[in-house]
Amino acid sequence: MRNTLLIRVGQDPGAGCQWLPLDSAGVPTSVVRSGTLDEAAVEGNGLRIVALVPGIDCLLTTVKIPGRSNRQKLLRAIPYALEEQLSDEVEDLHFAVGKANAGGEYPVAIVAARRMDAYLEAFRAVGLDVIQLIPDLLVTPWTENRTNIVVDGAVALVRTGPSGGYAVDTENLALFFDIAPKEDDDETVPEATRVHMYIPAGSIPPELPVADIEVEQYNGDALALLARGLDTGSIDLLQGAYSRTQEWGRLWRPWRATAALLVAGFLLSHVAMGIDYYRLGKESDSLGTRIEEIYRQTFPGTKRVVDARVQMEQQLAQLQRRQGSGGQFLVLLARSGDVLRNAKEIEISGASYRAGRLDVELSAASLQVLEELKQTLSGRGLTVEIQSATTEAGQRVKSRLRIQVKTA
Repeated sequence: MRNTLLIRVGQDPGAGCQWLPLDSAGVPTSVVRSGTLDEAAVEGNGLRIVALVPGIDCLLTTVKIPGRSNRQKLLRAIPYALEEQLSDEVEDLHFAVGKANAGGEYPVAIVAARRMDAYLEAFRAVGLDVIQLIPDLLVTPWTENRTNIVVDGAVALVRTGPSGGYAVDTENLALFFDIAPKEDDDETVPEATRVHMYIPAGSIPPELPVADIEVEQYNGDALALLARGLDTGSIDLLQGAYSRTQEWGRLWRPWRATAALLVAGFLLSHVAMGIDYYRLGKESDSLGTRIEEIYRQTFPGTKRVVDARVQMEQQLAQLQRRQGSGGQFLVLLARSGDVLRNAKEIEISGASYRAGRLDVELSAASLQVLEELKQTLSGRGLTVEIQSATTEAGQRVKSRLRIQVKTA
């Protein structure tokens, strides 16, 4: 398990918090620090985030649901099983359920939905991805057959069982231990309870009407004490509408149509690509067959065709070598023909070819035009020599060029 950052917030999560880093075994690796949620988020980068919320905002109770139901049906049934015991409308409350005890009763933590929204919005605002949200009552140290109390300033956290307890103002703590109703009449007797009370070091414990009471002092912040009880029957509030699965579902829902379009576009593009690939493959086969047919018609004496295109190139190269200077003429004509034909302000009056040289007689509008023609031809891999250049009437230049293929 990854290291954890344990964060404890108050009823106003934005007002500040305490946090404590824990190693993979749940042992604190530092001291408790206090500050804003923004500061806690910086320290929690890369860690599991577990958050404690005020027990004073939670009601802990138990309920027995007949029969065996899956968890989703159980979460739907519990609110209505407890409806008569609650002063608020069940639609305004959030119910989280723990594991059933030996008697078949389910422990339930009840929180106002608006409080849940406030907690989660505060965490989201600073980028904290909380994986567990637990009432601080349910991480109060607990031992069997004993009521444990953590006095934390003005609030006392009272844990009466694995999944039971309540939070109360410290000054009113004694009232909750003062009397207990008898079953057979309206008389009252002192509650016979064994109590273990944790108080801040150097403070005076509140008086309780209990004979069997142990007092233990703790140093520093109560959060270090609460960290010991993370695995003692806590109920994760992130259930039902607030489960992480539901949260991801809510985040994903607005993007489902877009994602569907992207997937459809991806599939269509690949189908179209496959069709094009198939069509081009057929065209390639057809062209290959046609090239081979042309090759056999051009060279009817060929007995074996391996690669018609390569063999055609080889045959043409041999023909050019046999033609000698004729081959040079074709190269000269190919490289210079379109340049001479498309040159502006140039008039060709004659041309002759001899011994690998092309002599061209022409007139140009100016010496600059003639020089530009030379540069263009030179860029085609040709050697160009201006053998004569005479200025005539109208400033036109009569010239003779000798053009040859450049030799390496």
